[in-house]
Amino acid sequence: MNTQNVNVKTAAPESSERWKTTYLRTDGFVRNIHSSNPFDVVRADVVLLRLEKQAHRSCGVHYEIYNARLLASALDYLAQLPLKDRPALMGAAAKRGYMLTHTEEQHAQEDYDNLMSEMAQYGC
Repeated sequence: MNTQNVNVKTAAPESSERWKTTYLRTDGFVRNIHSSNPFDVVRADVVLLRLEKQAHRSCGVHYEIYNARLLASALDYLAQLPLKDRPALMGAAAKRGYMLTHTEEQHAQEDYDNLMSEMAQYGC
């Protein structure tokens, strides 16, 4: 007698969900948000160096202006990154001596506002 079980599946169903696992980046690279290719990456410390140069260009000699602009632009970049890339950028920022948090940005903005009011008061 020849019997055949028709309900047996011989292979696992192919699913694209199986291959969509994401791991946190630990190599120090983050996605380049200015590139049209989603697989282009750039070193996190290079991103921060570029943001530091941009903040320095327009701050004069005032640290408060520099710090407020740097934290704002770094947090904007961080918000545009995929979740798996964010720890790499935050770790690179910590190595450079600053924390990428909204609390730090608020403190920097308060210092910036105080400086601006002092400059307005003295006519600078």
